[in-house]
Amino acid sequence: MKKSILLIACGMIQDEMSLAMKNTDINYDTIWMSAELHNNPDVLNLELQKEIDNHQDYDMILLGYGNCGKALIGLQSDHARLALLRAEDCIQMLLHNKDKLKSIRGETYFITKGWMMGKKSLKEEYHYAINKYGPKRAEMIMEIMFKNYKTLMMIDSGAYNLENWTHCARHLSQVLKLDFIITQGDVGLLEMFLSLNWDHRVAVIEAGTKVTKDDFGVECMVASCANTFKM
Repeated sequence: MKKSILLIACGMIQDEMSLAMKNTDINYDTIWMSAELHNNPDVLNLELQKEIDNHQDYDMILLGYGNCGKALIGLQSDHARLALLRAEDCIQMLLHNKDKLKSIRGETYFITKGWMMGKKSLKEEYHYAINKYGPKRAEMIMEIMFKNYKTLMMIDSGAYNLENWTHCARHLSQVLKLDFIITQGDVGLLEMFLSLNWDHRVAVIEAGTKVTKDDFGVECMVASCANTFKM
């Protein structure tokens, strides 16, 4: 018997997606994928395809991802329709109302609770460098690595208590000699996606059809080349 809808989403935005579910009173069957898969888009693609292939008893599969380094290109389902957001990445999902997002991307490093909890997050990389090289050399290495950035921007999505993570984020900004900014995000785009009340920001791929670069639009494809997220 066919089931209705399955959500396959990145663990990076589990807090935000869970809040969107709560706000919309929607609770789909959900598979949370490891955020570490972002480190290799080809592997992410393979793992997503495996999950799609293993869940062909659904009418619709929602992919809770953006373009994410072209990791979704080529995905297809033989029996279920796929739906995805026309977004570059989860940064755009949470800051979709920011008019100047494109202009600040090149000089801004974005963080949320999800990014800070990753095994290869900025926080963990810093601690690894300290353990291997000592505090002074670690700070010098990190400063060199982030010399092209001007700002460390923490996104307040409203999905959790920000105070629990702000102290660590401020410390990292001081180590990297970056301006620290907290900016307001929201889960409105995720709510729209989950509600199925879609507009032009959602692409639907029919069964037997592959996801292509055109499903994301030109801007997403160009931006992803320069802004592929690494944990």
